[in-house]
Formats: sequence, structure tokens, C-alpha cells
Amino acid sequence: MAKVIKPHGIPLRLEGIRWRRGEEGAGEGRLEELTLTPGKIVLLMGANGAGKSTLLEKIAGLRPPEGLQATYGQEALWMRRRGIGRGRLRLNERALLCYSYASQSPEEGLFARSISDELDYSLRPYRLPPEVQAERRGDALGAVGWESEQWLARDPYLLSGGERRRTALAAVFAAPAPWLLLDEPTAGLDGAGHLVIARKLKELRSEGSGVVLVSHDSDWALPLADEVLLLDCAGMLRLCSREQLIQHPEWLAEAGMRVPAWLRTVHRLWLSGARLDRLGDPLAAAMAWPSENERGEAAESAAAVEVQSPVADSPSRERGIRHRLAGFDPRSIWLAYVLISVGLFTLRDWSGIAIGAAAVAALLLAGRVSLRRWRGVIANYAIFSILTSAIFASGAGGDWALRGEAFADTSFAFTRTLLILLLGLAIPLVMSPLSLRRSLERMTSFRNASPLWAQRGILAVTLMMRFVPVLLELWERFAKIIRARGKKMARNPVAFVRRLRDIALPFLLALFRLGDEVTLALESRGVGDGKAVVHTQQMKWRLRDYGLAAGGALLACGLWLLGR
Repeated sequence: MAKVIKPHGIPLRLEGIRWRRGEEGAGEGRLEELTLTPGKIVLLMGANGAGKSTLLEKIAGLRPPEGLQATYGQEALWMRRRGIGRGRLRLNERALLCYSYASQSPEEGLFARSISDELDYSLRPYRLPPEVQAERRGDALGAVGWESEQWLARDPYLLSGGERRRTALAAVFAAPAPWLLLDEPTAGLDGAGHLVIARKLKELRSEGSGVVLVSHDSDWALPLADEVLLLDCAGMLRLCSREQLIQHPEWLAEAGMRVPAWLRTVHRLWLSGARLDRLGDPLAAAMAWPSENERGEAAESAAAVEVQSPVADSPSRERGIRHRLAGFDPRSIWLAYVLISVGLFTLRDWSGIAIGAAAVAALLLAGRVSLRRWRGVIANYAIFSILTSAIFASGAGGDWALRGEAFADTSFAFTRTLLILLLGLAIPLVMSPLSLRRSLERMTSFRNASPLWAQRGILAVTLMMRFVPVLLELWERFAKIIRARGKKMARNPVAFVRRLRDIALPFLLALFRLGDEVTLALESRGVGDGKAVVHTQQMKWRLRDYGLAAGGALLACGLWLLGR
């Protein structure tokens, strides 16, 4: 039975960050160790795009650490592997038990058929006695304002949006973890929901739990905070108290945020000699608490701020790269891809596969196309190919002994398909769905009208290119949510299947919702009503486009001759 972690007395230590405490400037820019003590609410603030959610996910182990190490008590979040893969980092499951995490949209990770099952899923990693589980379920319901246990039998998918958010937060509060990591927990909740969450956070603080809270609603969050972490766009963290922030409201501006009018008022009161302890908890004196107009103004300002940060996600940085194929006509890129794919399909032996792989690698390098964002898809395909080949090869002779020749034949087909897949995954990176649609409409239109059969084909290709990245991002998001709640890494087939099931259910439900939205959007645009008038930009093949198409044809011919 796993050891139940008591929700107090465990500090959270962050190593490998740049931070400064209050007004102290010594050591700025150096890698330091920051220790967050339990029994406090730490508010993480910063401009949009500064990396608050990214930092919170690193503290939860949902992103690669990139030099940041989080340690809960004596348990480091990331550890070095032993044996196979020695030296590589792996997550420490004991450290995962030390926090409970809520993303910006935790309700999207709901997958059970009842609220009770959702709470039990969050409690399962802690292996609590049945009576303790029942007590924590009741406490979790009360934490979100539901006093009746009748809520436990409700289906989360039959609830309203606000009720689903409360269900997800109840699942977070149910876990007996010493730390809570909350990313915009009040988004989508009404005023009553704000008060309920605030009351629960104060209760957890009094019990000795630690809370790291990300919120743009400074009017709600600042009165709760014991300490404030200001993250600027350069990745520097400033740790200060709430009282220090009242004395130095300009620190918000230095971090790229707007100073709300009510904070300026409190600052002027302090300058006039008013005592901070009388303004302090919860900054709710009549003159310090903002009016409804000011709260709306602050929320509008927070939504309007868009600051790009050097610590932004790597996919964002990849999108900023201009690939060498960006200047080509989309039609020539598509034609070259089709020709090369046909050539790869003609390969018949492993020597041809080796030459084809070298050609694909050379094309990706020449075009400066990085497949880093697709590494998960590629790795999963490779694992699936190896396992499938081994299964077919084991049963080839009827005695379930691995046959080398059968394994090679089966894996050959998978490898050849993988080469074509690598080139196909590069297309969305060098060509937008809009440019592809325009080029295909131009190719299939007659007298500025595209027939129905062409519309269907173009729509299928365009949607496939547009939604493959979306589906990948959806899968990755649900994988993070399930890891944060399930607390287990897939180290055996049973755990892998269970984790796959937990991710697949919310993923498929999100897929259905996305399909409904796309259907409504297409119907509103009149897709499928008949011939559509094509209003495309004029496209003209240049010499480079002829060269690219000719190069693809030559390479396809070479691969065909090689495969004969």
C-alpha cells in the first residue's frame, strides 16, 4: 500500500531559475534556488505569453524540465534512469503524489460517467481506506459549494459548463496532496464560485498545504496571496510579499502588466501614511477593494495584453522559422511529394529502403524542415510497427516462434510507409491549409467555378492538413491531464492500456464536439450546395517551381529504377 502523504510540512524547492527577492538586486540573472514554504498561497503573475502556464507545467512534470528541477520535500521530480536508457530523465512517481494540478481547462479531462468515479480516479493513486475516501469525496463536494451527496451520481457530461468546471476542481481538491498547482481556477465561474474557491484555498492554507496559483484576476487573487511571483518576459522571477507590491506597484508594469486603478489607490494611501496592516487582509477595505467597473476594466486589460516571451513554447519558435520551401508554389510542392511517394512505393528491398531513407533525410535537411513537433507520432508509429511485425512473425509458422524472414518482410512495409509519412508530415510545416486549398481550387476550377466532386476532395485534404496538428495538440493536452491525475507512468502493458483508455475517452469526446462545430461552420458557409465560385489569388509557376517538380520526377524515376 502506498504511503499517504500528509498535506503539510513539505517545501517545494525550485532549482535552475533566475529570481530576485523583493528589492534586493544582488544575484540577478544568476541561477538560484527558490524554496516555497508550505502553508502559503503563492500567486504567479505575468503578462500573457510570459510563460506562467509553461512554468507551472514544468513544476508538475508535464513538460521537459529544460534545466529546471522541482523537488517536493526530499523527492526530486525528475530522476536519472538506471539500466536500459541509463542517464535519461524519468519522472519520480513519489514526487507526482505530492501535488494536485488543475490546468486552464480541467473540465476537458473529465471522462467518467459520474462525479463519484471522477473523484475516485483522483484518489486511486493514494490507496486510501474506503472510509477516508468517502470523507474526502464529501469534503471535495463541499469545497466547490455542493453540500448534497446526490451530486456524486450526476453525469459530468449532462452538467452545465460551470458545473463541469466545479466537478474538475472537486477532483483536484479530493487528492490528499501537500501542494496545489492551479492555473486560472476561477475562469468560467460566477461570483459565488469565486468566493467558494477562495474559502477552500484559505482552508488549505490553514491546514498547512501550499498553493501555487496562476490568475489574471488580480482583484480576486491578490487578497489571497501571501507571496507573489512576478514573471517578466525575459524569464526573470521576482519574489515579493503582498505588502511590497503595494509599495512598488511599478513592478507590475516592469513585468509587462497593467497596474489596476485600485492598486494605485492603495499605494497612495500607503504614501499618505496609512498602515499596511490595516489595508492588508484582504485588501478589502472600502477604499481598497475595486468597484465592479474597475474589475471589468482590469479583466478587459488582462485579455488585451499580448506580450511575446523568449521562454515561449518551442512549437511557437518553430512556427517562426521560414523554411526554404516557403517561396515555392504549393502546387509544385504537392506534385513533387506525390511523385516521390510513388517512387518510394516501388522499392522492393532493404538496400532500396536505405537509399530512400537517405534521400528523404537529404530533402528534409535541404528544406530546413524540422519534424521535432511530430516526434511523438513518429515514435509511436515505430513502436507499433515493431510490435505488429513481431506478432505476425511469431505466428507465421504456427508454433509462435519468431521468424526472422517474416519479421523483415512485415517491417519492410511499415518502414517504406514511414518514409512517405515523414515527407507528408513536413507539408503542414511548409504550406498552410489556406494556400493548399487555393492551389487545388485553381487546378480544378473551370470558368472560375469548382465542381462538387472537386470541392469534396479539396475539403477532405484541407481538413486533414488543418486538423492533424489540432488533434495532436488535443492528445498531448489530455495526456498531460491524465498524467497529473493518474500519477502513474506506463511501465507495463496493463498500465499502458489503462492510461491509453483514460486518454482516449476524453479525446474522442472532444473530437465529437469539434466535429459538430466544424459541421455547423461548413453548413453556414454553404459547403456542399453545388458548384462554388472560386475567388483565388492568381498563382503563377516560376522557374523554381518547374525545377522542384522536375527534381521530384527525376528522384521518383531513380527510385523506380532502383526498385525494379
